Amino acid sequence: MTLALLVWAICGTATAGYYLTQYTTYRDEYSNLLSDLNTLSSTMGNVSDTMNSISLRVNILVSYGNGTRVWFNNTALSIGSTAFTAVLAVADVKYTDYGGTQGILVTSINGLADDSAAHGWFYWYRDTGNSTWVCPNYPCSQYILHRGDTIAFSYESYNPWPTSPS
Repeated sequence: MTLALLVWAICGTATAGYYLTQYTTYRDEYSNLLSDLNTLSSTMGNVSDTMNSISLRVNILVSYGNGTRVWFNNTALSIGSTAFTAVLAVADVKYTDYGGTQGILVTSINGLADDSAAHGWFYWYRDTGNSTWVCPNYPCSQYILHRGDTIAFSYESYNPWPTSPS
C-alpha cells in the first residue's frame, strides 16, 4: 500500500510539473503575441495612409434592366483603374476588345448577354456636380476612375436610347 501511494505521489507530481511547464510556455507565447499585436496596431495608421495613397474606393451599380440592381459600394481598386477594370472586379464579364480608341465593349455581365439587336450593356458615371448620370461617348476601358466615383453598368434597350441607369 505504501508503495502504491509513493507511485501515485510521484506520478501526480510529474503530471503537475508537466502542466505547470506547459502553462508557463503558453502564457509567455500569449504575452509575446499580444506585444506584437500592440506594436502592429500602433503602426497601422502609417500602413493605412500608405494603402490610401495607392488605392481608391468607388461605388459600382450593375442594373440588369428588369428592376434588379446590385450595388458594390466602397469597392477598393488600384490607382489608374478604369470603369472596365472596376466591373471586372465585381462581376463575371464577357467583352470584345476592338483595340485602340474603339476600346472594349462589354457584351455580358454575370451571364446576361446583349442580343445585339435591341439591348446592350451601357456604362455611366455619376456627375456629382449636378447629380446626374452621364453616358460617355468613349469606351469603359478609357474612363479613368477617381476616388469616390460612382459608376453603373446597365442593360438597356437601344430603342429608345437610354437616359439613365434603370
